[in-house]
Amino acid sequence: MSKFALMVFTDKKKVYEGIHALQELHAEGSLTVWGMAILQREAGGKIAIVKRDDDGPIGTGLGALVGSLVSLFGGPVGAAVGVAVGATAGGVRDLLHLGVSDDFLAAVERDLAPGKFAVVAEISEEWIVPLDACMDELGAKVVREDRLEFAEDTLEKRVNARKARLAQLKSERDQRKKVRAGAKAEAMMQQLLTEEIEDERRKLERMADRSDEQLESSSQELNAKVEALLAQASSASPEARIRIGRRLGEVRSEFAERQQELERALKLTRQALRP
Repeated sequence: MSKFALMVFTDKKKVYEGIHALQELHAEGSLTVWGMAILQREAGGKIAIVKRDDDGPIGTGLGALVGSLVSLFGGPVGAAVGVAVGATAGGVRDLLHLGVSDDFLAAVERDLAPGKFAVVAEISEEWIVPLDACMDELGAKVVREDRLEFAEDTLEKRVNARKARLAQLKSERDQRKKVRAGAKAEAMMQQLLTEEIEDERRKLERMADRSDEQLESSSQELNAKVEALLAQASSASPEARIRIGRRLGEVRSEFAERQQELERALKLTRQALRP
């Protein structure tokens, strides 16, 4: 499973030294770097993107994280985590579509203080010592967070909820036909139920479209990561190639599980949309 790694520095020079260290670790096969971005915490508390390297399918996860952090930490210092861990945490999670924990958001709030810079990267590694040792020499602490793609699980749960809601509305409409009431009042109720049924159908159609898009995006990201690992292995030492081979197996397994969840959600959505 890939991880997000946050490394905080006091100045730009150290930031670029940190990037160079990551590139060297990647070249020697100690870890795989999928993408990197440089962030800065401004005096007012906002997070700004200084530089990003997350183009294409391989940068999907990092791009989503960086964009979400910029959006979440857009207010005054201290406001972001208050929102994230408060009563509206579920809504924030839905917005981010990422499984980052409250501890990770608290670490961003605490460690990435105004005026400081950070390198945030998506990586795969077998052990933490190589990266920790390099960053320790540069005076940076590494905060890790597993990249949990729980959006697929959430999507399936929402599809099931929408499916149940649609069935309930159809049942209620059928039951209303058996109720004797004033013609005008009954016509109004039938119209309201029909409108709600159509609204639920539109929501399910959007979910089906989203499942299709995510399946395509997942496939593209998998292919890009496989190609990147093969390229990394081609110039690595025999020992490093063994580690990279294990990463390759993990990546394929992870994406197979994700695609199964998306296909299941898509199947459920299509079943619910049948007349």
